[in-house]
Amino acid sequence: MKKGLEVLLRLGITLQVLKTAIAAALSWTVSSHLSQNDYPFFAPLAAVLTMQVTIAGSLQKGFYRVCGVIGGVIISMLIGYFLQLNAGSIMLVVLIGMAVTTAFKMPGGVTSQVCVSSILVLAFGQGYAFSRIIETFIGSAIAVLTNALLVPPNAIPAAEELLLKLSNQASMTLKDLVVLWDRDLAHRREIQQEVKELTERNEKGIEAVVLARENLRFTPFFTKRRIRLTHLETGMKHLNHITLQIRGIARGIRDLSSIIDASTDSEEIKELNQAIEQTAICVTHYGETVINPSADNLLILISSLKEAQETQSRCLVILKRYESLTILRDVGAILTDLNRILKETGGQTVISTGRVF
Repeated sequence: MKKGLEVLLRLGITLQVLKTAIAAALSWTVSSHLSQNDYPFFAPLAAVLTMQVTIAGSLQKGFYRVCGVIGGVIISMLIGYFLQLNAGSIMLVVLIGMAVTTAFKMPGGVTSQVCVSSILVLAFGQGYAFSRIIETFIGSAIAVLTNALLVPPNAIPAAEELLLKLSNQASMTLKDLVVLWDRDLAHRREIQQEVKELTERNEKGIEAVVLARENLRFTPFFTKRRIRLTHLETGMKHLNHITLQIRGIARGIRDLSSIIDASTDSEEIKELNQAIEQTAICVTHYGETVINPSADNLLILISSLKEAQETQSRCLVILKRYESLTILRDVGAILTDLNRILKETGGQTVISTGRVF
């Protein structure tokens, strides 16, 4: 069985290709009974163009096609009633179609479909208009149903891999913040860019998981997948909060580095760096536990959280060594952000993002 699938994949017969072919065939069969046209080729054409990788994408594409066809038919019928088919009438239907869709800021897919439908109806006559709408609707509907019912795409593995990569990147970025004690401008710019990239990837990660969860809304099956994606979305949001704390820590270190002398306060800086590194380890374990919330991973996470909390508590002694309100404020802000990261990676957070068995 496995070898047979490998052969099919080598030949280019993927699941998406197979579903598209099935949708096209079904569209032709159904349209042959419902459409007045003896050759309802627009139904399989609509099915092929509507079929997308995700169910949500197919639904959106199908909606655009149906709206575009209806709009194009209406425009061509109005123009065709007064004008004959010639260069002027074609220019007019395209001009009006594109102007209307552009004025209402409709997607490009609707705009092109309005123009194509307008020209075809104008060319083949108004009797063709009703069949065009019916065939397009049938083809689009069958493509969406085929994508939803016939092995819908599973986005969970990709989402889990993305969350794990983001947690590892957040951990590495947090560890790299210790470089900011160095007042070298190049190092600072490098870390700032790293934090910026982490923020952007977190936002894209949340969008990807939300899209995958929304995609499964259109299929009546795979309840466990929907629940799991909801949990992964929660994990992504916690990582996004952690990213915000990392940005705050970066600002705090930059401010402190301009006040504290690294040579005379090396012991204090060393203690803060240790707290940052221990917290970064918790972020790594958090990602691993969300992906695989086994008892062993949970115990490792709890142990690292406890160690990080003890390290942060020892850092409170630093506050007694300074009288400057500015230093107290900045050190306190860094420790507060580190503590918030621990809360984001805490046990209750892992429970709320646990795997559904």
